[in-house]
Amino acid sequence: MHSEAKNQYPEVTIAKGKDKRLRNGHLWIFSNELLPSADRPDPGEIVAVKTSENRIAGVGFYHPNSLIAVRLLSRKPVTVDRAFFAGRLQRALESRQPLAEATNAVRLVHAESDGLPGLIVDRYGDGLVLQILSAGMEKQRDIVVDVLRELLDPRFIILRNDHHMREREGLAQEKEFLIGDESEIPVLITENSVSYLVDPLEGQKTGFYIDQRDHRMVFRRFVRSGDRVLDAFCHYGGFAMHAALAGAGEVLAIDDSETVLEFAVKNIQKNGLDQTVSTLKADLMKWLPDAAAGGKERFNVISLDPPNFATNRKSVGPALRGYRKLHRAALELLEPGGILATASCSHHITEEAFLDSVMRGCRDSRRRVQMVCRGGHAMDHPVLPEMPETGYLKFFIFRVVDID
Repeated sequence: MHSEAKNQYPEVTIAKGKDKRLRNGHLWIFSNELLPSADRPDPGEIVAVKTSENRIAGVGFYHPNSLIAVRLLSRKPVTVDRAFFAGRLQRALESRQPLAEATNAVRLVHAESDGLPGLIVDRYGDGLVLQILSAGMEKQRDIVVDVLRELLDPRFIILRNDHHMREREGLAQEKEFLIGDESEIPVLITENSVSYLVDPLEGQKTGFYIDQRDHRMVFRRFVRSGDRVLDAFCHYGGFAMHAALAGAGEVLAIDDSETVLEFAVKNIQKNGLDQTVSTLKADLMKWLPDAAAGGKERFNVISLDPPNFATNRKSVGPALRGYRKLHRAALELLEPGGILATASCSHHITEEAFLDSVMRGCRDSRRRVQMVCRGGHAMDHPVLPEMPETGYLKFFIFRVVDID
């Protein structure tokens, strides 16, 4: 039990009538919801939050120059010390235990969803990758690392602080080994009996699309023996290899990164699938429309898993136009009865807007589809229902149909 934090932290007060979201379970307090603070806390400092009725509403990380002025750590007046972080981290680790038999690549901490705002911790084999996205968590880094070392004794810890969100908190971009060195790379991981060599220092996100684990298995069920399959934005070849394992006759994996494709080729060979899967380096925003216009390429199954198109609200419009373009081209490339799997990893793109880009693609291509699968977050990427910002992944599978 943590001791009560009576007057041990600077105080900020929510303006009268501005606490509705907080009362409904949200964990962020925006700058326009606070009264000016006499204490003038520093960026990342822990503050006690008070209501207009002078009641303690919790404690959290404060930032005077961010739209998100407070990221709540607890709704109770707790002491935020090493014991606090040890408890939160232990609870997060225990909740991921059911995944131990399926994979050794797991998101161990998913920021606000695990009560640790601004902290991402991913496990790759015997090592960890940390991403710190808030000034408050940056101040607690040494404690977090010390607790993780005690709980997990990792062979290496990589700091992947190269996310664009750090700029909003006034934090520098950086990548470094806190434990170990580059001799630990690449890391061999296993996911549902498929092996991958991954690069957690340079790869997308923290090295791998861990969040698509369940979807790769679902996708596999829609591939029939002999199918011709396209894995677009293939990264390390996950969807392509699952298609081959499902019995596809031919799989084409495309990405625009030479480095990524080098890893994909190694993974395809390591799993003994190089007789079925081939790779191609190409800009898919151009290759897909050109292939559709050319009329020579046809596929039974297509996976679209592009990187984040919308890193901020201003880029939502162009991102949706990009998705529409991809969906039109993919639908035009599919055989009758073909399968389209498509995903978006941007939390700025709503599910409704993403689905609309599919429907616009249908109208543009004059195809009709049935939605046959609707995916979302895996158990190690939990979402707080009261806080939609903790969700970001959209995944759908459609079947092309001929319905007059």
